[in-house]
Amino acid sequence: FIENPELVSEWYEHRREIIQNVKPNPGHYMLAELEDLFQFVTIITQNVDGLHQKSGSSNVIELHGNIYRNYCIQCGKRYDYKKMKRQNGAPTCVECGGLIRPDVVWFGEPLPVETIQEAERYAAAADVMFSIGTSAVIYPAAELPRTAKNHHAYLVEINPEHTDISLIADESVRMESGKALPELLKQYKRWLDT
Repeated sequence: FIENPELVSEWYEHRREIIQNVKPNPGHYMLAELEDLFQFVTIITQNVDGLHQKSGSSNVIELHGNIYRNYCIQCGKRYDYKKMKRQNGAPTCVECGGLIRPDVVWFGEPLPVETIQEAERYAAAADVMFSIGTSAVIYPAAELPRTAKNHHAYLVEINPEHTDISLIADESVRMESGKALPELLKQYKRWLDT
């Protein structure tokens, strides 16, 4: 980032423009609907696109950050992406003049300690955990379903592919989340009506 802040800033600006026009899939909406049906639903995501919030979910833990949030690498001041001052293509801080970067975890960077600890607490307290669409190979996020299972949660994996989570899941649904989650919600509502 330091070596070519203009290029990095342009790349993220382009990604934000693309994401602005992306709509959540039916799975995102179903997860948001679960918040209305149950007392307590927390979404722990590795995605940085904000689609869970766009679909109506309010209790979202973003392990890898959010592409719309930014901060100054010198003083730490936070910026919404629309309110950043640009100088020669790279945004700079109005407080100290430092470079502003996206608040996302880049390859080789650790997850924020507070964020992963919060996710671990929710996983350990879960009665039911859905592991949805993850490869289950990126740690420490891949450990969260195991944490839930070790604390006696019922673990449901939704993934078209077999993963390491498949070995410990109570249920494995081999479908894409955008198809599986609405179907599960429909079945649940049908069960409530009986």
